[in-house]
Amino acid sequence: MTEAKGLAGGLAGWLGRARKQMAAELKANRRLVAGDLLAAVLAAVLAGLLAYGLAPPAVRGPGPGPLLASLAALSGLAAAAVFPLAGFYRRHTKSTSLRDIATVLKGALLAVAGTAALAALLPAAAAIPLLLHLIQFLLLVPALCTLRVAARRREFIRRRQRLQAREEERIPILLAGTGTSCDLFLRSLRHTGSRYHPVGIIDDARNTEGLYFHDVQITGSLRDPAGVIAWLEGLNLLPQRLLLTEPVTHFDSEGIARLVKWCEAHGIAVSRLAGLDEIESGTGGRRARLKDVAPEDILDRPQTAVERSRLRQLLAGRRVLVTGAGGSIGSELCRQIASFKPAELVMFDHCELNAYTIGMDLDQNFPEVPRRIYVGSIRDAARVEAVFARHRPELVFNAAALKHVPLVEQNPCEGVLTNVIGTRNVADAARSCGAIAMVQISTDKAVNTTNVMGATKRVAEFYVQAQDRVTNETGEDTRFFSVRFGNVLGSSGSLIPLFQRQISAGGPLTVTDPRMERYFMTIREAVQLTLVAAASGLALEMSHGEIFVLDMGRPVKITDLAERMIRLAGRTPHEDIKIKFIGPRPGEKLFEELFDASEERRDPGIPGISAARPDGVPISRLRAMILKLEQAARAGRSSAVRALLQDLVPGYSNPPPLPPKSGPRRRTGTLPSVPAAPGAGRRRREARQ
Repeated sequence: MTEAKGLAGGLAGWLGRARKQMAAELKANRRLVAGDLLAAVLAAVLAGLLAYGLAPPAVRGPGPGPLLASLAALSGLAAAAVFPLAGFYRRHTKSTSLRDIATVLKGALLAVAGTAALAALLPAAAAIPLLLHLIQFLLLVPALCTLRVAARRREFIRRRQRLQAREEERIPILLAGTGTSCDLFLRSLRHTGSRYHPVGIIDDARNTEGLYFHDVQITGSLRDPAGVIAWLEGLNLLPQRLLLTEPVTHFDSEGIARLVKWCEAHGIAVSRLAGLDEIESGTGGRRARLKDVAPEDILDRPQTAVERSRLRQLLAGRRVLVTGAGGSIGSELCRQIASFKPAELVMFDHCELNAYTIGMDLDQNFPEVPRRIYVGSIRDAARVEAVFARHRPELVFNAAALKHVPLVEQNPCEGVLTNVIGTRNVADAARSCGAIAMVQISTDKAVNTTNVMGATKRVAEFYVQAQDRVTNETGEDTRFFSVRFGNVLGSSGSLIPLFQRQISAGGPLTVTDPRMERYFMTIREAVQLTLVAAASGLALEMSHGEIFVLDMGRPVKITDLAERMIRLAGRTPHEDIKIKFIGPRPGEKLFEELFDASEERRDPGIPGISAARPDGVPISRLRAMILKLEQAARAGRSSAVRALLQDLVPGYSNPPPLPPKSGPRRRTGTLPSVPAAPGAGRRRREARQ
């Protein structure tokens, strides 16, 4: 008796679970259920019309109407009972495939057989011929398959619409190879919200150009690298990454080497898609592996796409001079400028090693571009004037600067000599040689600054702005712009190399403060937008000292960036590798800002770029104050330098003691000082004048 009760209880439990499962399946696929039932009814009606149309008159009787109505009702009942039991609704419509045909055939056959059995039991339907049920089955199978294909297509269209809505956020990539890995990768892109958007495929065989692999066109062959490179050079928007879908040894060695070299020279990241046989797993789960981390992997937003046609109009056939040409920003400027075939590229850098390195880079990747390298300091006005007079550049990019906050804080005189005096020398030389434009590379640390480096860069912005207003007043040709942006991933002294070394050593990763945030962008994106700002500034014909501010998305917490790098290296944050908070350094702010409170923010109509128009400082006052700064800096009087900067830069003052970490968070607050109130700098300047 006890055993019987146990069996009955188990059966009741199984039936309850089955009922709940079936109810969930029917609810999730309610539209498909309704469509299947309607298809069964319509197939029965249409089969009856066809059968009675083909049957001899003796079988027709007084009329097929009542009979067809009975047949339709019986078909609906049979379908409602059979289809759920046949497993029609267990799988999501997104996963519909050819193997579902077997389920459809089985369910349709059982449903038609059930309809025939019910019809045989009813005297009114006993006259239905067997031919009708055969026709019903032949109609029902394609109807059920069509409904499933339509449901999957509806999901595909929705997914495609979502992807198209965020098309601007997707990363354009170029694929190499048409093997199994490429096939699986493209299939996965169609079924996931991937951030990658393939713009073309380079095949490893000949004579396939123009064909489509899935929905991506084959644009060339690695056995003809010259043709592939010519196609890339003709693109208005370059892909941001070349993805090798096979091991390098699989491709033509000469072709892949030449393509990779071209991509690296043009700032296109090169990576390889891991094969299925390379996925490593262990008994304890994922096996940790240390791998190189690219800056674009850390940047949690898509990079801004830039139209190359606008840059080509700016740079092609012109004489261009870049200061700080061997630095992180300067070297990328030189590479991108060289890719547009200028008439001459003049490079100026105070570091012999940096000058040699960028020279060798251009020798290898752009040997056809005429160029000249000078070793010298922008602090030396005579040296700068001599180089400008010799080459008479049409476009000038001033990327030379001392940019490390703690070092400049300890060496304020050197910061003034390079960032202020050097900028003045370059700007004056650009005007004297009749350049079309000078572009000053600035930083977000110049906004509401709390350190010497930011203050010196702010003075440099003032001088460039004042020079542009002089152009507006005198009708001269030389334009002056400043381009302001935040931290650059992958630059010398940036967080990525530091964190990579710390990860390789097993940690810990050192972060100054858990609340600290920064704006980030890649070197390539910063340089491209800088060039776009210069081209657009000339086209807009403004001469009001606009400062172009690059769109850097949302600020990123340094702690989040450290954790992301640890995960990308295959480790677990705070477990495999610790994060240690060491406290802010002198002059550092918790939060950086891109716009000053006193600046007028404008939209110049340039994608990825905003414009700020500060109050500015009259050129006469600037020249006098800069002369005093130069005298104090060359004499090594640090206290006088700081005092002069405080007098010239609104809101800047000697940093007070750091607040406690438990203090309330202010979005525009900083650790060293409190920014000036809106308009305070303007009122103080007016009082002095």
